[in-house]
Amino acid sequence: MNASPSAKIKVEIGAAIRNAMEKCGYDPAKLEGTLDFARGFGDMACSVAFRIGKEKGMNPKDVAGSIASAMSKPACVGEVRVEGGYMNFALVRESYVSDTLDYAFGIEVGAAASDLGNGEKVIVEYPSVNPNKPWHLGHLKNAVLGDAVANICAGAGYSVEREDFIEDLGLQVVESTWSYINVNKDPKGEKFDHWMGEEYVKINRHMEVNNIKNELSALLQKMESPGTSESKMARRLAETCVRAQNETAFAYGIYRDILVWETDMVAVDLFKKAIAMLVQAGFAKRLVDGQYDNCIGIDLGAISDLPPEFRGLKEKIKVLVRRDGTPTYVAKDIAFHMWKFGMVQDPFRYSEFIAAQPNGRPLYTTTSVDGKPMGFGRVKRAINIIDVRQDYPQSLLKLAFGAMGRADIAAGITHLSYGELELESGLSLSGRKGNWIGNTADDLLSEAKKKAMEILSDSRFKLTESEKDDVSSKVAIAAVKFDLLRQAPEKKTVFSWKRALNFEVVSGPYCQYMYARARRLLEDSKIGEAEIGKAGRAALGSDSEFELVKLISRLSDVVDKACTELRPNTLATYCIDLSAAFSKFYEDMPILKASSAEERVARLALTLSFARSIKYALALLGIETLDRM
Repeated sequence: MNASPSAKIKVEIGAAIRNAMEKCGYDPAKLEGTLDFARGFGDMACSVAFRIGKEKGMNPKDVAGSIASAMSKPACVGEVRVEGGYMNFALVRESYVSDTLDYAFGIEVGAAASDLGNGEKVIVEYPSVNPNKPWHLGHLKNAVLGDAVANICAGAGYSVEREDFIEDLGLQVVESTWSYINVNKDPKGEKFDHWMGEEYVKINRHMEVNNIKNELSALLQKMESPGTSESKMARRLAETCVRAQNETAFAYGIYRDILVWETDMVAVDLFKKAIAMLVQAGFAKRLVDGQYDNCIGIDLGAISDLPPEFRGLKEKIKVLVRRDGTPTYVAKDIAFHMWKFGMVQDPFRYSEFIAAQPNGRPLYTTTSVDGKPMGFGRVKRAINIIDVRQDYPQSLLKLAFGAMGRADIAAGITHLSYGELELESGLSLSGRKGNWIGNTADDLLSEAKKKAMEILSDSRFKLTESEKDDVSSKVAIAAVKFDLLRQAPEKKTVFSWKRALNFEVVSGPYCQYMYARARRLLEDSKIGEAEIGKAGRAALGSDSEFELVKLISRLSDVVDKACTELRPNTLATYCIDLSAAFSKFYEDMPILKASSAEERVARLALTLSFARSIKYALALLGIETLDRM
């Protein structure tokens, strides 16, 4: 897609300001980050005079005046005014409107909005839920965030690989497998991940009064030995649970490309290769005394130039391999990233886990036996969606690669941490305690559909009974996803029904409603989109029209910003602003009843431009639009 009108206009005005700054003897590099769109005195504003004034002890108003006087006004600018140190630029509206509508008519869902990524491959890993329970709300936040980040990266021109690491040799899975063998093998028709989760709660209560530590250790060794009946059974249980979890994922419109299984990493000796490389690099060693005797670990105290986050720790030893030979979480993660970044030759083979997900794409899985080689992994950048409690292990991961002389890999690992998700009741969920029961992602969606159906029964929504079911499902998903994405990922989220299903403002359903309103206008006009696209644009001169135009013109820039900063909330805010601007335009300007045919078709062209823009932006957040509401 071509550069956005907003990017082009910034380049033109920025070049003129830099030239003027040079004439005045000011450093043009100071302009960086001081020119942007504005409301009030002009369409764009520049605050560079404040930066120069502070540095040189000058009045910013005088600095701005000298730059403005020395500047050759670009063709895109109608007027330059200095107000209290700001340089304000009024754009030539007719040409900017025309460029923006042409730009908007080229927007297509599924296509890149920019070439920021230039086709570079990036891995986004999410949600990596243990395969012995259903998704609870914390898992859902991870999945929704990961899906949005992957979509946004694709929208910014990256080639995205969506990965899910299945830790099927962790303690939780071992405990669930022990329970299946010794306690209960009958799910009784219940959704399998829910049943496994409930049994996991029961076995933890059992372990409070019964010591089965040795039995669990013996079972883990058998599960780690490919070909044993225990390993086959455990893998079958985990795969069945993952398939059930995928039912939840698909209900929310969340998809992945590849499942990477811990058992396959063991089967192809990936852990052993990784540990050997760490030892060879001198980063890890076999420990010989005290509580860590015969473990393989890292002595942080022996590392010079230790990053600040590792200084002052009471515990200087980080174990990678326990004395019984089992790898720790950190060791697994290091090995996994060696594969991601192509440090080791790909040892896996791949086969289809699901031939076609609802989006039409297959979901592949690693395997150590059948299957075929494929082109997964081997990237220069990996984004890991992991909660804030994993900041330390993720820092340790980077430290390991830096110690091995692979600063490029350390720099290529991005930990997108996210804050805790709570219900308005203040309940914090725990898999072992079982307080997630009744608060799963499935339960949340079911409740959201019910509440959406109640709202959509209001007479203001012109829906038939047959339409209500489909519309309520899509509104429910939009409500949940948008509420989870509306603020910065690292912040604690308190999910609110009142906010999530607010059709008036600050919600996914509000954005869907504005899109549906636009589509209804276009439908009622009886004019085809091709004819609307040829409309003249001179009639679009009002402030409410031009504010909407300016927002539409920035779509690619917002996508790039959200991608660069890994902040889907930036795009969510844009969707709200865009919807609010369309609502004001709709209220201020008669569209179908415009005073002239020229005005009518021009406003329909702006309506169509809004519809294409909001549909694209919402799609990157994983939200479907609705033609009727």
